[in-house]
Amino acid sequence: MTALVTGASGFLGGTLASTLIARGEKVRILARTTSKLDHLKELQLEIAYGSLEDQSSLIEALKGIDIVYHCAALSFDWGRWEEFFQTNVTGVKNLLEAAINTSSLKRFLHISTSDVYGYPAKACDESYPITDIGLPYNRSKGMGEKAVWDYHRDTGLPVTIIRPVTIYGPRSKDIVGEIVKLLFKKQMVLINHGKSRAGLLYVDNAVEGIIQAATSPNTIGQAYNLRDETDETWKQYVEALADGLEVPYPRLNFSSGLALAVARLLEKLYSSFRIPSRPLLTRHAVYLCFRDQGYSIEKAQHDFGFKSKVTFEEGISRTLSWLRSDEGKNFMFRI
Repeated sequence: MTALVTGASGFLGGTLASTLIARGEKVRILARTTSKLDHLKELQLEIAYGSLEDQSSLIEALKGIDIVYHCAALSFDWGRWEEFFQTNVTGVKNLLEAAINTSSLKRFLHISTSDVYGYPAKACDESYPITDIGLPYNRSKGMGEKAVWDYHRDTGLPVTIIRPVTIYGPRSKDIVGEIVKLLFKKQMVLINHGKSRAGLLYVDNAVEGIIQAATSPNTIGQAYNLRDETDETWKQYVEALADGLEVPYPRLNFSSGLALAVARLLEKLYSSFRIPSRPLLTRHAVYLCFRDQGYSIEKAQHDFGFKSKVTFEEGISRTLSWLRSDEGKNFMFRI
């Protein structure tokens, strides 16, 4: 079996590529010539240089591929809509178009997100509809997922969709790197005292579930939520990091109402004055932190036997060990 992994320069895709190679799989990655691939330099993999915007490079990258793992995405909580649309919608459609013309292809595994539900007040299962609430990431990922469903329906492309919740671990820029920076600066803010379930998913558990889903005969034409079985809150997660780093717990707390009001104001100001940097608070971040992220994973458990092998305690321990390593220190210096 030969797999194509997109987004291997990033957190999830890079971990997936290295895991597949460790299991003896042949791996090809799609990467731009400008991509930073230092974390993959010791691995025996093939690099297909190209991009999601270049249809000819996608056709070439897919030659002889059995499974596509589409991890590439623009996954920020702030940015220009045009950039989100180009990567998360047009890029997905371009890859799908190349995939339907690949005779060897047995599965197209698309990494979506639980954000497509629109951050409902109560955590849901996969039957909940894709809901556009107007945020760039939520909207574009929902549109990209709908494109996958359209190609499955219209062409018979064998697709499986994974909707991970909050992935953390070594090389996580947002859920680890940004939070650690805020902890050291004593600027970390909890929403509603951090009482909401964070929907945490250690990256190795995510990769295990993704591979299981891509290779199971039960999962074609299905979507699956993915998170660890335990129900740690944001407070528990942030304080576990703080304990390991020997820094104070966050003292700042906003109610969800105040946090949303501040986020709306900041977003309006940043948009009006065309400030290129990220606002200190965004609606996306607020919704993630106060809406329950404990989405049901019963379907994944039933259909392909998903079970987290790495516990929360072990996941935090591995993450902290990486943060203390030279690689982790260099990573933190760059973000």
